[in-house]
Parts: sequence; structure tokens; C-alpha cells
Amino acid sequence: MFFKKKRIEAVKERTPDTVPFVVPEIEEDEKREGYKKNKFVSPIFGRKVKDEIVIPNPYKRSGDTDRQYDSFRTKPRMTKEDIKKKYGSEYPEFDLVSGSNLGEAMEKQGRRAKTRKADYKSYDDFENTKNDVEDNEFKESFVKKENSPKTNINDFFEKKPEKKVVVPVKKEEPVPVNRYNKEYRLPPFSLLSKPLRKSADSGEWIQQQIDILNKTFVEFNVGASVYTHTKGPTVTRYEIILDSGVNVKKVTGISDNIKMALAAKEIRIEAPIPGKSTIGIEVPNKIAEIVHFIDIVNQEEFLNAKNPLTVALGLDIDGLGVYASITKMPHGLVAGATGSGKSVCINTILMSFLFKYSPEDLKLLLIDPKMVELSAYNDIPHLITPVITDAKIATAGLRWAVEEMDNRFKMFSNESVKDITTFNQKVLKEGKLKKMPYIVIIVDELADLMVIASRTVESAIMRLTQKARACGIHLIIATQRPSTDVIKGTIKSNIPTRIAFMVSSYVDSMTIIDSVGADKLLGRGDMLYAESGQPQRRVQGAYVSDLEIHNVIEFIKRQRSKEYFFTQEKLVKKSKSSAGSDELLNEVAKYVVIKGEASINKISKEFKIGFNRAQKLVELLSDLGIVSDNVGSKARSVLVNEQELEEVLNEN
Repeated sequence: MFFKKKRIEAVKERTPDTVPFVVPEIEEDEKREGYKKNKFVSPIFGRKVKDEIVIPNPYKRSGDTDRQYDSFRTKPRMTKEDIKKKYGSEYPEFDLVSGSNLGEAMEKQGRRAKTRKADYKSYDDFENTKNDVEDNEFKESFVKKENSPKTNINDFFEKKPEKKVVVPVKKEEPVPVNRYNKEYRLPPFSLLSKPLRKSADSGEWIQQQIDILNKTFVEFNVGASVYTHTKGPTVTRYEIILDSGVNVKKVTGISDNIKMALAAKEIRIEAPIPGKSTIGIEVPNKIAEIVHFIDIVNQEEFLNAKNPLTVALGLDIDGLGVYASITKMPHGLVAGATGSGKSVCINTILMSFLFKYSPEDLKLLLIDPKMVELSAYNDIPHLITPVITDAKIATAGLRWAVEEMDNRFKMFSNESVKDITTFNQKVLKEGKLKKMPYIVIIVDELADLMVIASRTVESAIMRLTQKARACGIHLIIATQRPSTDVIKGTIKSNIPTRIAFMVSSYVDSMTIIDSVGADKLLGRGDMLYAESGQPQRRVQGAYVSDLEIHNVIEFIKRQRSKEYFFTQEKLVKKSKSSAGSDELLNEVAKYVVIKGEASINKISKEFKIGFNRAQKLVELLSDLGIVSDNVGSKARSVLVNEQELEEVLNEN
């Protein structure tokens, strides 16, 4: 059901106004007020947009603007038929600009640009327009307008205000030049990196450790107290002073309790400290600091060292640099567990050599059975031969070192000198002979050599360590297995200087440094340095990165190429020939060829020699290709006749 809407009746009578309506009068002379913000909101510009027409072209124009905007009209005005005839359509401005009308448009645009440029007040205004049109006439007029004293226009416009960035100029370090060879330059220290060191404030922590130590002494009725402390890069040494009549063993007897009270990973007690009347307890720091190689190398003690072959090892607990002269060692033993820092120590020794000595002063023979640690030093001019990675070639290299030692002693005898120092001094005075360089032999892993050729390696090392010091040949041996079958008594007795890194047991510590202590080390370069005739020193070894090694080696390679004495193939051949220089070799070879068999027992009976010598002669014949190799229990067969034998013996 639908209802009809009620009709609203119109108001017939209007109520009278209380206030009469007055029309305001507008004065003609009233000036228009300035721009005021209105409530208009623009979707693009916001509320702060002026109510004015934005002209597409911001340049000032004069005259007939309609004609100026029309880029294609000419004077007099053309009819539509003429325009269509010329441009192809009545409205060419809407077509693609090309052909003849393109050149016309560009010509007109250039003329207008000239007039526009003259309106700029300054060169900056002109630059702000970013107009790419180059106009030399405008430049000349602008220079005249500014009354510039410059005569060259291009110089005037090239002078632009630029912000000068002040870069601090690093003073280049003077590169030390070798006095013997002016052409070879020693590497500068700028090749090394020095990261920022974060100094941790450990004063409160050290005071807590002192309180714990004093409390522990009171609990166990030990008359002792902390006298002073010395903070090192890795450990802090607390010096304990004992009361009168207290036995030193009372402190060493509660070492496990002290370790538990301090909640330390490992502690080392030095009772007493050599040269002091106190006991030292070395406790690991809360945050261990890294000793960078540049911190100890860039010191006067290293740069101006009087002893030759001085190397930098690290920092001791007192924060002093630890330096060692290889000539004073005269040979070194480096031992420790895997990952304790042996290879880094070898790298610091080699880098110390490269920063101080030229190839004329020092030659290196590197033996690296692990094949990865010392391979970066290949092709440097200091090497005698490429880095040796094969154990058999390493034995040949040690044999060569023994022969070189004998040859040098013969030369000393002929020149009536006793060592390499007096020999080189005589060379500098007289200038007749050539200067004799030092030779340093570094073996990175002795255990591999001892497994393959124990007797040969042991005899060569024993001879070198006994005699080679005077002739300038020094040996540094590193091993990760410090057992008596590797570091034998004959080897260890002639190597007084030893460096012990972290080991697993006190037995290994006794093998290396003849005392306990290495089993209490922390690893990562923490070592005990036992120099000949001096007490042990705890040292934090320096760290040198692979990038620093690469930079130094590249610097050296760019100056000089490799200067090898011989290749490894020649070394092996020379070793075989020298090893085969037995007096009976030719006679035994003829006997074997005539008899047609190579029996060790028959050779021993015929020439009245021992079994071992006969066996060695047969092996030499096998190396020369005269007899076959040993195949189980079968007899060796003869491979040559008498005629061929003469040729083989003459060649060798």
C-alpha cells in the first residue's frame, strides 16, 4: 500500500529582518593586497602554490609572442597552400621534425638562444640553465660586460668555483738501500698493515684476581701475598712474595686450587722467577691482544741491531720486544702441537730476513714437506733452489749443504781466515774474491723426513749443527711431533736454542726444552723461548698475515727475478753422483756384468767388504741402470753388456 507524500506549501509571508542588509561600497583607489595563501589544495604542489599561470618557457620575451612560439612560420606569413606545398601538410608543427624543417628549426632555436644568453646577469645563472649550446660570441660579450682583465676566454670559463677537498698527505718512509748493491731496495714498512688496537680497561678485573689469590693463600694457611703484577699481551704475571720461613713448595702444591679459584683455563707457576726473590703466577688475560708484526719490526732495536741475522719473535710479558740473532743461536728448534703457531713463527723469521737483507747477503734453502706453508716464497731472488716439497729431494738438499760447508772451510783455509765474518771483511778490503752470503736452511716438518730417510737426514743435520756455524750456514728445524724418535739426542745436543709452543703433555715439554711448562701454554702464538745459557722467557709470538707476506714478496719480485743456484732435477742428479762415488763401484760393475748376476753375498765375499756396503753398491748399480730393481726374492738381472757398461760409466 502506497502513501502519498505530503505537499510542502510555499511560504507566503516573509518575516522581517532584524538588521537591514547593507551592500558594501568598493573604493576604486583601494590597492590590491599581496598574495595570501588560500585553502586550495593542489594534488601536485600542495597548499603553497601561487595562483599564477606557469609559462612553459621561463625566458623573458618581447614583441609578438605568438609569432615567436610558432617555430615554423616565416615572414611574410605563408598561405595554407604554400605551407602544404613546402612541408607536406597544413600544420607541420604537429609532424615529426626531420629533413629540411629540422635544420630550419635548429637554426631558429640557435638565434633565440643568443638573445636569451645576453639577459643573464652572471655566469652562474648561465650555468644553472645547463644549456649545451656553445657560443664563443656570447663568451666574448660576457667578458667585456664583466670587465674581466683576462685575455684568454677559455681560461676565464674554466675557472669555476670548486670545493677543495683537503687530503692529508702521508709522509713516505725513506726506503732503506742496501750498501752492497745500490740497485736493490729493501721493502718499506708501509707494506705492512697495522689494525687499530682496542685497549680494554682491565684494572677492575686484575684487582679481583689479586683479591682471589690473597684469599686462597689465607684459606690454605700459606704465608704469601701478591706483591705486584705485570700485564702482558696474553697473560698477566702476579708476583707472590713469601713470608719468612715459608716453603716454596707450599705455593706450587696448591696450583690446582689456585687454578680453580681463578676459574682460569691454564696457569703456569714459575718458582722462583729467575733473578728475583718472588714467585710468578701467570694467568691468562680476559681478552688476549694480538701482537702485530709491524709493532716489533719497526723498532730501533731491530733496525740497528749489531748482530747479523737478527729476527723478531714477539713481545714478552713486560711488553718488550724479543729479538734473536741466528748467528748467536746458532741453530734453532721449533716444536709444538698442530695449530699452536709454528708456521706463523717461521713466517715471522723469514719476513725479518727479507726486511733487512738483500740476496747478496743472505740465501735461503726452504724445505716444506707439507707443500703449502712456504710455497708463497717461490721465485724470490734469495732462494738457492725452489721450495723443496719432496722428502727425497730434501735429503739431497741437505747433502748439498754439507758439501758447501766443506768447500767453504777449504776456502777459509786457503785465505787464512777462521770464519765468514773475517772472510767478508777481507773481501771488502782487497776486492779480489766474491762476498760469501749467509745460508739459512729452514725445515718446516722434520717428522716427514725422518720417516723416509732417517739415517741420511740425521747424519746431515748432525754434521751441519756441529761445524756449519763458522762458515755461515745455520739450520732451523720445526716439527709437530716432539718425540725422541724424531728429535733424537744427536740432533738436540747441538741445537741449544729452542722454541716450545703448546704441547699435549709434560713429556713433550721435557723433550723440547728439558723442563715442564710448555704443556701449560695457551696456543695461538704463546711460546717459551729458551736461549742458550739463559732462562726461559714467555713470549707472545708476532702475527703476520698472508696479505702482508704477499705484498712484500711482490715488491721483491718486481725488482729482481729468481736467481737459483740449481734446479731440483740437477740437485737430485748431483746427489746421486756424489752418493755413488764409491771406490769399488767400477770394479763391482765389471764383475757383475762378467758374471751375469748381482748377488750381494758374492760381491761381499769377492771384494771382502761388509754386507751393508755391498747392498749399497748394488742399489747404486740399479740407479745407474746396470742391474734391475729388487723384485721380492728374485735375483737381480744384468741389463747391459761390457760395451754398454763403458758408456754408462763414462757418462757418470
